[in-house]
Amino acid sequence: MSSTVLLFLLSNTLYLVCCDASDANVSNLYTNSTSDEEVTETQHASCKIATEELVASARASVSRVLTGACNAKMIDAKLQALEKNLTRELDGIRTLLNTILENKMDTRKLMNIYDVHRENETSLLYPRQNEIDYFNNTVRRVSSMDAGSTSCFFYYWQIKRFDEKLKSWRNGYSERSSTFYVGHNGYAMHLKVTPRFSYGIVLINVGLTRGRYDSILEWPFRRKIRLSILDHSVEMSRQDRQSKIWDPTKILCPSYFWGRPKLSGEPDNPECVGLSVFLNDFFTKSPSSMDLSRSSRYLWNGTLTVKLTVYL
Repeated sequence: MSSTVLLFLLSNTLYLVCCDASDANVSNLYTNSTSDEEVTETQHASCKIATEELVASARASVSRVLTGACNAKMIDAKLQALEKNLTRELDGIRTLLNTILENKMDTRKLMNIYDVHRENETSLLYPRQNEIDYFNNTVRRVSSMDAGSTSCFFYYWQIKRFDEKLKSWRNGYSERSSTFYVGHNGYAMHLKVTPRFSYGIVLINVGLTRGRYDSILEWPFRRKIRLSILDHSVEMSRQDRQSKIWDPTKILCPSYFWGRPKLSGEPDNPECVGLSVFLNDFFTKSPSSMDLSRSSRYLWNGTLTVKLTVYL
């Protein structure tokens, strides 16, 4: 009987050992499955306890599911998108830096050109600029041999590139100044320059135009006026080219030249008085002036300055 029991226990032990041997491969298995939504990791382990009194075996499985940020395809897609955005931003920064460098180079070139131009032309300010800043569009008390001590209104009109315009203008062409007012709530006036190439002269005229204060002013206009073009020579040798002092009450001009401008239609009255200058006079060099290519006694770097004096 005891031999029979011993044989039975031995056969069971052999069976357990065989089962354990068959499961040995299972204990080394590792599974990893992926999908668009999640990553699943499964691990298997087995163990055996054997003693003379007891033979036992156990097996355990552990599974972990990884989702969200750990999704492999999603991470790859986000990294690719980040790479594209970073590349685009770097390209934008590179373009901006190149633009800044190009502008800086262009600025330096312009400054060099300007410096060369100043050296070739002149490093001085406009010779009569202080006078213009002080008197232009103002009423001042002055004394003169012609009119004694009186209040005068002064207006300066500068025509840029006048030397170039004389070369391109044709007979019948004229250029008009902006409208200006003689003092506070005064008469509205304008200046006009007109070449007469057939006579070899340029006419500079002054006239009245429609203004906002016409209804409260006295008509006809009775103020004496004088026109001049400025000489840019050194102060001691200046000889401004001047007209006579025109008196509207004594000159041979019809009354409509000095009457109130019409309320509709053409705003300017015809011009009756002014100053005539020979074309050659604009290009006559002054012995005391700097030898500038576009400057002369009556032009400064190609600019003509006309001065109007109205005696109040």
